[in-house]
Amino acid sequence: MSKSPVHPDFAPIQEHIRRAQLERSAYMGRLVAEGGVALARAIKHLGATMERGYAAELDRRAVEADAFLRRSVPRY
Repeated sequence: MSKSPVHPDFAPIQEHIRRAQLERSAYMGRLVAEGGVALARAIKHLGATMERGYAAELDRRAVEADAFLRRSVPRY
C-alpha cells in the first residue's frame, strides 16, 4: 500500500509531475556541476595570473640587484 492513494483518473498527471521533477533534478545537477567547473577554471586562471606577476617581480628585483643589468636596461 502506498501512503498516498492514487486515483486512476489522476495517474497520468502524477506520472507527468514525477517526470518533471526528475528533469528538474537533472537540470539542477548539471547546473551545479557546470558551476563547479567554472569555479575551478577561475581559480586556475587566478593562480596563473598571480604566478606571472610573481615572476615579473622576481625579474625586477634581479635587475635592481645586479649593477651590470641595471645599466643595460633602460628606465623608460
